[in-house]
Amino acid sequence: MEESRAPLLAKRVPLADVVIGRAYLIHARNGGVGVAVLEDGQVGYRLHRVKFDRHYLFVEWDWDIGEPHGTAIPLRLLDDLPPEDDEALLAWLGDREAEHQDEVRANWEIVLGFELP
Repeated sequence: MEESRAPLLAKRVPLADVVIGRAYLIHARNGGVGVAVLEDGQVGYRLHRVKFDRHYLFVEWDWDIGEPHGTAIPLRLLDDLPPEDDEALLAWLGDREAEHQDEVRANWEIVLGFELP
């Protein structure tokens, strides 16, 4: 799994440079934009997740945690400051995902090794 993500890992934001509370373009199973959080001593990224038409906030853990839980690779800091209110954050993350959808898609194509339809 790490081999297919090597190009993304080469440009990742080092864990030591991640700023809690700031938003990042990330490569993760369930999202492409996340806000860095620290929970139980671990860094993760709060993101907008959709499952069975339900929209909610979800945390994916930083890649450096390791398998099977570390699934998120921060790729770059976003300039915008995320809102603190959960409802506003959910909408904000959805808007940022839409804004950066081409880059998120391109990162998936790198990992998958082919162009998505």
